[in-house]
Amino acid sequence: MSAEKLLRPVVDPSLPADERDLLAESSEGLVAAGDEVPKRGGRTGADAWWALGIATACGFAPAATLPWLLGGIGAILGVLAQVGSALLWWRFGFGAFLGAGTALQVVAWIVLYACSGDGARERLGREHHGRYFLEDDLGGTVQDVVRAQKAVDKVSGSALAEAGMLPAVDLRALEWEIAVACREATTEKRTLRKMAKANRGDEELRLSLQPRWRAVNAVLREMRARVAALDRYATRVSTAGVFHRAVQRGDESDERLRSALAEAGELAAALAARPAGGEART
Repeated sequence: MSAEKLLRPVVDPSLPADERDLLAESSEGLVAAGDEVPKRGGRTGADAWWALGIATACGFAPAATLPWLLGGIGAILGVLAQVGSALLWWRFGFGAFLGAGTALQVVAWIVLYACSGDGARERLGREHHGRYFLEDDLGGTVQDVVRAQKAVDKVSGSALAEAGMLPAVDLRALEWEIAVACREATTEKRTLRKMAKANRGDEELRLSLQPRWRAVNAVLREMRARVAALDRYATRVSTAGVFHRAVQRGDESDERLRSALAEAGELAAALAARPAGGEART
């Protein structure tokens, strides 16, 4: 697998914009499409033990624990709870103190365990599992997706895009289309390698797998051609941006700018000619 890292998780552009943007912010808390999502709302056995340890401290040393959890208001509540526990011990004995501390421990454990596990991104990641990709999903094609992401960012972050001077091209859909091809090719290659390894020396099987190898390699060639086309478009947009700045300074006529924009438009039209997007197979 490539050591290169994605600039962001690749997210299905058909998702609602706010959900798509949240998922694309970071891979933290997300699960690769090829892995199973955590059960119990993302909570694990480690969360239960962590909650138990903190809850025990809350039950019997709230003055020390609650400020750490809740800040200033926790300090006040912790002192009140600690004083109350001390009064119970003084007035009714150790048994009352132990019972009150245990009750507070149970309540704290329930609250802490309920609050562990999924955050907003994790919940979306579970709901839309398989509609975003991480490095583990893409194997050796990560560098191709990164190249596409850099091209997308170069175009979408350009002054020409901000000025509305570029043709309408769904760049995120192109990024997703490329990632889907990479994911499917990676999954197929892993399957073929696993079959070949499990049946090493089986010449009949090797020959029967050759058409599938040719098919997956054809998909990869087509995908890389799309990445190269996207990269050419981004490069042409950058060139047009140079001419645009020169025109704004008065150092250049707009003839070369119009020519560069026309070439960028042709490249964009070629990119947009093929539909992109959709939900990938996992």
